[in-house]
Amino acid sequence: MTTFHLTSTWHIPASIESCWFSILDVTAWPSWWKYVDQVIEIKSAHCSENNKLHQYTWSTCLPYQLIFTLRAISIIPYQLITFEARGDLIGNGCCKFSQKDNIVHIQFEWHVRTNKPWMSLISTYCQPIFEWNHRRVMQSGEQSLIQRLNLRS
Repeated sequence: MTTFHLTSTWHIPASIESCWFSILDVTAWPSWWKYVDQVIEIKSAHCSENNKLHQYTWSTCLPYQLIFTLRAISIIPYQLITFEARGDLIGNGCCKFSQKDNIVHIQFEWHVRTNKPWMSLISTYCQPIFEWNHRRVMQSGEQSLIQRLNLRS
């Protein structure tokens, strides 16, 4: 079974606070990120973002969807979110924030494997296609977040 180590870095011309709260507000993602079809809160966490559990339904550039849950494992405000994935993807990842001048850098790191039988079966041969698809979905998110934050200014 193929494990994917995927890294994407967004460069957002905005404040770190606006980027941070846009990423934390996962239930709003479908309103601005075209590949996020649905986000449902499964488990809330009292007084903290840690251990919140959400189910995500993602479209992709290719004709398939991915459905998985993400649980926030640890959060360091304005710096880091770590999470675990279960469902069509299994693994973990993190989202790192930094700011230099007027640009916020958001780095997403995923260490996941597929859990859909057909994807697992072909993942060794189709790894470059799945990685291309991931890059496209993430580039769309970056552009959409830039547009969203520019409209709010």
